[in-house]
Amino acid sequence: MKQRLRRMYWTGVLVAALAALAAFGTLVFSKVADTRESLLSILSTASAWTEESMTDLSSLARRIADSAPPLRVTFLLPQGIVLADSEASPDDMENHLSRPEVQAALAGRTGTSVRYSTTQRTMTIYAAAQLSPMLILRLSYPLHEITGALAAYAAVFALLFGLLAWVQRRTARRLSLELIAQLERIEGLLVGAGSGLDESAFFPELRPTMRSLHYQIRRLHEDLREIDRTQRLRRDFAAGASHELKSPLTSIQGFAEMLSEGMDDSPEERRLYAECILKESARMRAVIDDILLLSRAEMACEEQLEDVRVEAVAREVAASLAGQCRGRGIGIQVEGTFTLRAVEQDVWEMLYNLMGNAVRYGREGGHVRVLAHEDGFWVEDDGIGIAQEHIPLIFEQFYRVDKGRSRDMGGTGLGLSIVARLAAKYDGTISVQSEIGRGSRFCVSFVRNM
Repeated sequence: MKQRLRRMYWTGVLVAALAALAAFGTLVFSKVADTRESLLSILSTASAWTEESMTDLSSLARRIADSAPPLRVTFLLPQGIVLADSEASPDDMENHLSRPEVQAALAGRTGTSVRYSTTQRTMTIYAAAQLSPMLILRLSYPLHEITGALAAYAAVFALLFGLLAWVQRRTARRLSLELIAQLERIEGLLVGAGSGLDESAFFPELRPTMRSLHYQIRRLHEDLREIDRTQRLRRDFAAGASHELKSPLTSIQGFAEMLSEGMDDSPEERRLYAECILKESARMRAVIDDILLLSRAEMACEEQLEDVRVEAVAREVAASLAGQCRGRGIGIQVEGTFTLRAVEQDVWEMLYNLMGNAVRYGREGGHVRVLAHEDGFWVEDDGIGIAQEHIPLIFEQFYRVDKGRSRDMGGTGLGLSIVARLAAKYDGTISVQSEIGRGSRFCVSFVRNM
């Protein structure tokens, strides 16, 4: 009986440990996958830098590494010989031809691998790509957090198993049976995490701990869902941003090559190419500015807040849009009053994006109306309107209802995302009512006047 109880006891402990290890492994996998995505993005950007300047690879390696510490950058020949490294002298480094990421790069792929680095003494993720027939770029990024977490996790488990062994030896048969039953209930919580907690089934001394454990288990599953959502948004954002920046950059490069090769036949053509380069450069700058603004909108508000009169800012925005309005015969009308405790620049950005869209997509000879009221403000136009199937998606980053029309008019696809996040920054929400051919109304409401 004693042996059987011991086996039951340790079986319960083992199942609980395996469930905890599975949860921890999921978190580690998510961290590694997230780091791999970031490293591939850096590799793509660093490849572009390398194409621009290859005269001093050592300086270039340090420059790339400084962009994302503790990143390490290595340039190799296809034979595995180190040409330059951001941290060590190439003469002191061994041949890298046998590295799996280098082999993948030589095969024409972007190679990645995760393994323990004996030089950095930690788990490290590697990525490599062949930039030219004679040059390979290899990046490495140490995963100190995962290595430290694994060490701490192993120490905690060793301590826990030692404590459980001591308890098992010193408890009576009745206490062992009760403890086994309670461990089985813990196992059920770890595996299911959705069932309710029956506090009466546990020792009174353990009930507060069980309540905390039950709460932490629910939080763990919520965090895992949030990690999945964040990774999906990050992938979508990276794809959208890469496309929005790559398109104008390709145009700039093409026109610059035409100018450098003397393919322009007249001053008028040179002027046309230069104007196209300036236009695409401005488009890239607009995307970058909107990305920076979007990042600032998602950060906690740490700036100095003040009482901002929304109607006054709306009139300033209307004045800045006067040139566009005259070109399309559109009038802007501002009514009502509303005061929001916020950063004035944030209020300007919300109104500028909404009013700018209203003018851009408004009907020629039409109107734009801004009404401030006790709960917030709304911006209304009588323009082309938005189809109902697009309305749930228009606040997503880089989403465009009409991609060709938006790009022709200079939109980046980030304006409404910025408005939504700036509104959320001050406990606000944004909604839209629209009808094709009759215009749209965007309403920004605040739960409380800050």
